[in-house]
Formats: sequence, structure tokens, C-alpha cells
Amino acid sequence: MNKGVGTLKSLRKMVSMVLAFALVLSAFAAYALELPDGVYTGTGAGMHSNIVVDVTVKDGKITSVDVVSHNETPGISDAAIETIPAAIVEAQSTDVDAVATATFTSNGIKEAVDNALSGEAATAQELTIDPDLIVVGGGMAGIVASVRGAELGLKVLLLEGSARIGGCIHYAGGTISGSNFKIQEENSIEDSPEAFYADVVRLGGGESELNPELSKAHCEKSGAAIDWLDEDIGVDFGSRTLVAGAYAAFDTMRVTLAGDNSGLGGALNYLNPLTDRLNKAIEEGSVQLMLNSTVTELVVKDGKCTGVKVGEVEYSAPTTLLATGGYCHNEELLKMAGFDNIVSQAPKTSNGSGFYLAQAVGGVFDNMDKLATYYGGGLMTDGFEMTYGANTSYPGRIYVDLNGNRVGDETTNDVHLWMNAPEDKLYLLISGNMIDKDTVLLKYGISTRTPLANNGWDMMDELAAEENCVYKADTIEELAEKMGAENLVATVEKYNADVAAGEDTQFGRAADTMVALEEGPFYAVETVPYAYTGSTGGVRVDGNGQLLTEDGVSIEGLYLAGEILGPTCISGNVIFGGINHAMAATWGLNAAENAAKAVE
Repeated sequence: MNKGVGTLKSLRKMVSMVLAFALVLSAFAAYALELPDGVYTGTGAGMHSNIVVDVTVKDGKITSVDVVSHNETPGISDAAIETIPAAIVEAQSTDVDAVATATFTSNGIKEAVDNALSGEAATAQELTIDPDLIVVGGGMAGIVASVRGAELGLKVLLLEGSARIGGCIHYAGGTISGSNFKIQEENSIEDSPEAFYADVVRLGGGESELNPELSKAHCEKSGAAIDWLDEDIGVDFGSRTLVAGAYAAFDTMRVTLAGDNSGLGGALNYLNPLTDRLNKAIEEGSVQLMLNSTVTELVVKDGKCTGVKVGEVEYSAPTTLLATGGYCHNEELLKMAGFDNIVSQAPKTSNGSGFYLAQAVGGVFDNMDKLATYYGGGLMTDGFEMTYGANTSYPGRIYVDLNGNRVGDETTNDVHLWMNAPEDKLYLLISGNMIDKDTVLLKYGISTRTPLANNGWDMMDELAAEENCVYKADTIEELAEKMGAENLVATVEKYNADVAAGEDTQFGRAADTMVALEEGPFYAVETVPYAYTGSTGGVRVDGNGQLLTEDGVSIEGLYLAGEILGPTCISGNVIFGGINHAMAATWGLNAAENAAKAVE
């Protein structure tokens, strides 16, 4: 938890301070400081983490800016952390240019300085409302519940553990799915909750693979949730068309797109109008937002949830919503799916904290053995953090396991190639005769979409020099020795013979995709599967979204919404298009409406 924003260090023992509510950076301007001399602390949202700064003020001027904590990516963020603080001191303003290769980190530092020095941006996080509903987590589900709660006349306390709201919605696409919603009607699609549920059971492998009560309720309620986003919130659904959806094909068209955008960032079409409504509710006093406020305990007494604790501070309300998102940035929970090694590209807000909160009061995890991972390509250069990803479609490459053996047709890029390999690791092998420096081999960042200098080849050689997930040698024999892969030489000889003969006698790979590994330098890149933003298992609930203990008892007043429900608990052995946003909207609304009933 951030210890203070806009406060002297001597005041840091206060419970916490709240940041000014903003999802976009303020209009930066030079400071005319009227603050006592001292050191002020602020927090901003970087690419992967909260960035905390100490700003020293003397005689009305900024004399230093120190980044005191962050979890940004080493190497990529270094330039921003080194140069932005000095630039702010020189300009006496946060109106300085971001570092082009580290824009998010640069803006996070500037936001943190603004929050540290703006007197209006910092007020003690004392409770200013008597909440009817406590919402734990400020992702899409939590925002929906807060906005809907305010519409229903409730007082809502929204607690978010990071420096900004939104969570994974900042990185997600725009798909959402349901049945019997207006866009279906406009497109002459006839549907029903019963047909939706039958489709889910068909695709998911039968009722035994899901939570039937939850799934049926989701199929009944999700269409109305889409209509609420459409008609009440004003989400832009673009051309108002339906798409087949990714991953699994429904019998009936049930997936639509916010802003016609299914790619990275498409979900901002939900976040922006929801944020506008949330801001209005905050201004009107219906919602109180506390950022940097991590819930450490759910308070349950005699089978009823009466509130939460943030550290030693307890907040009470008749209804609590747990909307903390998924666990794709939690190695322990990801490995429940049976992985020896896996890395994560998920934002740190996807830390699975709500799973542990629920478990502490009797909650049960379901379907944790199911996980929608991406095929290999994640490099374990920084342990669990996936800093770099290999291009697993690089022309000509082959994969070998730790012993140097091929494991299958490399062009399939099937995640099972990795899952069936020792330690879930495969080496991507390429040779000098394949190398095209204009083709990216190594990438960086969320969804590995951020280019590296020289298409990653400079970083390849840096990692190879350290023998950090990358090995480089002039001969296959030398490479095998560095890797400790006893069968590599024989494997490459066999593969090259197959290339010459025009037939892959081991795995039937198409001959026109095969290139002999003939000339040095030879590279071996160690890769493992990786998780992105969508976890699949969930915490067990009843048909009304209340936490359900192992003995089948519902905890009164404790609701769940969003990814923590677990997509596979609704859909079984598949993930269908738009389920995550539908879980957020449907069950966020459900919690708010049940909270309203509780105070009638």
C-alpha cells in the first residue's frame, strides 16, 4: 500500500492517502509551489507496476525526484528512470518529453510527481460515506457494480489495490457475448438463454465440466448486461454487427464488439464511458474510491460477510463484492494446471489476491487444472516475469527438448509440444543460413508487441553472452555442449538428411517449410509456455453469485464478479468469445442489484 501521497514523510504513519481520481494524465504545467520544505511521496501507474517517487521541495522549488520503488522491466525502463526525474527538476515541471522506448514508465513517473505535489490530489483516506456495498477491485466488474449501485441509490466504497482502476481492461480486446440482446435482434438473430446454455454444454464437454447453476444464470442474464452497457452507459458498439468469436464457435451468433475492435486496447471502449459514469458518481458522493488500498481480509461472522479489512482498518457494509480479477500473474496458482515452468505477460494486478481472500473464509477453487496458455515463446530471463518472447513462427526453425530431440511438427506451434516436453521447455534452433536481420526473432512487452532495437538481434547477442536463455555457437557440437543436450548433433544430422531428401520422416512436416541447419552462428533459445491476461479456473459460487463453501453453504452478502468466477466454470472445457467482459458486466450488475435488495 502506498504510504502517502502529497504528504511529508513525517506523516507517513497515517493509514493511507488517496490519489486524485484520474485515468488519464493531468495537463502538466510548471509548479508554483506553496509547500513546506520536505520530501513528498506520490504514486503513478507504469507499464507493469505502480511507480513510487519521493520529491524533495526546498524554497518553493523541486530539488530532486527519486524513484524509490517500481517493478518495471529492467533494460527497457532504465532510460526513463534515469532521465525523466532530472528533466522534471530542470524544467520545474512534468511537462517534459517521454522517453520514446519507455512511454508508459515515463508517464508513470510524471503522474507520480503530479500526485505527490498537488495539494488537491491528496486527502486522507477516511471513510466519507456509510457504504451499502463494498467493492473489492476496480477492474471492469468492480466499476460496473459501483456505477450500477450508484444508479440504484446505494452508497458504494470501491477499493483498488493499485494506483489506477481498470486492471486487465487496459490490455484486452472488445468482444462480449450473451443471448437475447438488442444487437442480436437488430441482426435478425433469434436466440434464447436455453439455446445459449445448450450450446455451452455442447462445446464445454457436458454439465459435469462446469458449474450448471452459474452457467445457466450467466446465459439468462448476460444479454441484459450487454443492453445495459449499450443503452444506459453508451458503450460504442461500432457497426453493431455480430462475429463468430474466437476459440469456440456457437451455433448462434452471440458475440459482438465494442468499437469493432477485438484487438489489444479494444476494451477501452468499455472503460472510458464507464469511467465517465464512475467519475460522476464520485463527484455526487455516491461512490468513494480508495486507490492503493489492498484488502487483506474478508470479515465473515456467523455465515455472513460484514465487510473487509485494509490492513488494520475495517470497513463494514451489508454487501461485499469480490471483483479482484484473475491469477495470470501468480506463479503458484498457474502451476496448479500442472506446469513445471510457465512465465507471465499479465499485468501485476492479475495477482490472484481474491482467490486467497476467498479461500481464507472457506472458498473453494474449481477448474484450476485448466489453463488457456499460449504456445511457447516465453523466455525465463527474469524468472516468472516474461520480459522477452521469441517469434515461434520464425522461418525454418526447429524445436528440441532438453536432451536435443525434436518433439513434433514445429509448424503446428501446438502448446502440447511444450507441455509434453521435460520441464515444459523447448529450444528454438536457427542457423546462420536462416537468419534475416529484418525479421524479428525477439520481442518485448505486453503481448510481445513492442519492437526491440535491431529487431531484437542485439538483445539476442547480449543474452547469449550471459547464456541467459540464449546460447550461441559456431558449430552444432559446441552448441550441444553449452546446452547440455546430448542428442542434438544426431538430431540435426537426421533433420538435415530429411531436408535433403525432401521428406520429414519423423513428424511429417511439410517439405517446403524445412530449411537445413548448415551454417553458423547457431542459436538455441530456451522457451516455455506463457500466460497472458485470461486465467480460467475460479472460486466456487452459487447460482446467485454468492461464495459457496465446500460443504455447499452460501456466505450471505459475499458476491463475486468478473474473472475470479472462472470462465471454465461457466463454459467447461472451452473459452468462448467475449466471456470475460460478459462475466464482468453480468455479475457486477448482479452484485449491485442484490445489494439494493439487502437495504430495502
